[in-house]
Amino acid sequence: AFVHSDVHSDAFDHRPHRRASALPSQSPSCRRLTAAMYGHIHVILKDLVLSVADLATWHAILADAGVNADDEAKILDTVVQKDDITFALVGSTCKILKLDLDSALNTFGHHFVGFALRSGNAQFLKSQGATLHAFLANVNNLHACLERDHPNAKFPFIEATYDPEDDAVSLTYVSVRSGLKSLVVGVVEEIGIRLYGLNVSFEQQAAPEDLREAAAAGQAHSWRVTWRPRPGGPEPLEPPKEAAPRVDFFTLHTAFVEVWRLLKCGTEPFAMCQQQTANAEAAVVEEISPMTTEYPTHVLSENTAEDDVDSSDSLDVGRIFSAAKREEVDRSDGKRLDRILMRATRAGKVAAAWSDASLESCRSFWQDSRGRARDYELSDDAKCVDVFVSHSWSPPENWKIVMGEDISYADVKSTQLAVMAKDIALMNMDELDQWKGVTLWVDKACIPQDDTYLKEQCISLIEKFIDRSNRVCVLFTWSYLERLWCVFEWACVLQDKEPNSIWLQNDAFVTEASFPLYLDCIKYFSLKRCKCFLESDRSILFAKIDSCYASRQAFELLVKATATALMARSMAYRAGRSQRLHDKFFKPWVALASDLGFDDLARALATSKPMAWRACAAEPTGSPAAGTDRSNPVLLGRQGSLLSIKADKYHDQVNEWFDGVVSPVLREMRKEILTA
Repeated sequence: AFVHSDVHSDAFDHRPHRRASALPSQSPSCRRLTAAMYGHIHVILKDLVLSVADLATWHAILADAGVNADDEAKILDTVVQKDDITFALVGSTCKILKLDLDSALNTFGHHFVGFALRSGNAQFLKSQGATLHAFLANVNNLHACLERDHPNAKFPFIEATYDPEDDAVSLTYVSVRSGLKSLVVGVVEEIGIRLYGLNVSFEQQAAPEDLREAAAAGQAHSWRVTWRPRPGGPEPLEPPKEAAPRVDFFTLHTAFVEVWRLLKCGTEPFAMCQQQTANAEAAVVEEISPMTTEYPTHVLSENTAEDDVDSSDSLDVGRIFSAAKREEVDRSDGKRLDRILMRATRAGKVAAAWSDASLESCRSFWQDSRGRARDYELSDDAKCVDVFVSHSWSPPENWKIVMGEDISYADVKSTQLAVMAKDIALMNMDELDQWKGVTLWVDKACIPQDDTYLKEQCISLIEKFIDRSNRVCVLFTWSYLERLWCVFEWACVLQDKEPNSIWLQNDAFVTEASFPLYLDCIKYFSLKRCKCFLESDRSILFAKIDSCYASRQAFELLVKATATALMARSMAYRAGRSQRLHDKFFKPWVALASDLGFDDLARALATSKPMAWRACAAEPTGSPAAGTDRSNPVLLGRQGSLLSIKADKYHDQVNEWFDGVVSPVLREMRKEILTA
């Protein structure tokens, strides 16, 4: 929602984006072409016409645009298309449908939501909030994710303040583009209808004082947004006249940015639109490279099979694997068992984007912890892995209340791992389309669950497997620290891994509704509260802690301190867009560190300046963007949210701060708490 942006060509280079340690990321790799447009735009445009008219109208638009009916298939092909064809189609659409600018933008806003839902993004959009006001509050976080994939785009700033007494939202919208009021209204109205079964109403209100000038220029709008339930709940989508293709949300975003820009042009003289595209600040379309199925062999062991094993094969390959592995273990006489039993699965086998057809199989994998022989087939022998994945199989008990009835815990885990794998691919290979080859250690795939002997051996080697992993990714829910085996893995991780190699992958989990639960789960963490299926397992955790840490109480303190610091780093990425986001998602971690008695950590966290870093990331020289008021943090937040920034540079500044200021505090604590 609200996904239009103003994208400029002057700051683009032709290298894939590198995000040294940022984890949220969702789109394929790109190379940039100035003023080139793709057939996705024509597909969306036809879908829009068919949603409000009929096929005859579309044919009339083709004729008016000078497109031969026999060439329709060519212009709908998702390859580079000639600009004059695209401009002609948009102009003819506005002409024949008799759309003025406001009507076109409102129609487009409604249509964007429906097309996104029908093209495989329903669960992704639903995951943004269990209620309409939660969805609106989370839009800035959605833009933060998009920004990492479109580093020179200027995304709008949204401020949604919910009034529980009136059950209404005060919504403020700021954009570098003027005249977008009708677009915003159309998007929110359709979100209410399709996702929440609500009829949404807008009442214009005065913009905040610091935005009065922007409001006068048509760049800022404020409303009081109310709603009432629709009879029958959410309105289902009408059967499409033509099937919508599956398009991931971030590719869809790029195409819709162009459709919005062209619809605005389509209400103006054709020559003027051509001139707007030709000028120095012409919009840029990103060419989406096709996903490759080739995997980097350097991260796999010598005996890794290159072809996927068909789990439907009549031979139970998994059991053959585990039997052979048991023979190898028996011959080893207990030596180098970690080398023998170390396995790795590829990210493409257990992770998927929201719109990927493979999400269904990934969902099946993550729905329960019961391992089968076919799950062991997903992994191969490996000397080391890129990422050790630590997670809880059970969702928080209040998952549906906090996240929504229709949001699958398995889906969120699958998609969050895909996000992480794409960032690792950029870090390791500078090639985003190689993300499916990133290697993971995941318990269900890398432990032979149906062989009791080997299973016990692997569990005893968890610490060794972590040591053979370059990084640790924690799918960090607000109940993670309540699970005994999660805490056991955390104990192993804190013993050996540097803070900058531990990542909390929680971008989709942290919302305004769940955020207080994260504060509580860390503040009140206690070994006594850890839950386990077998009470006898508790002695395994205690034995690990007693052998490696000065005391159980000291270990609890280290867990609280480390989790607080890592959560602060995660929230720093989103905190730079506004003072409200900084106050809401970052400052509480400074306060928590102080409340827990971690004074050195609190002082280190308080030195963070994400809004200033964001402003600095806007210019190649590192200086703030012109006109940015560095003395006023509120204005800096609002202005900074609209800056065209280099996301990798912004994240590098966050990471440099964490490594240089926060990590030393954690290392000193660990040094005092670990036994000799």
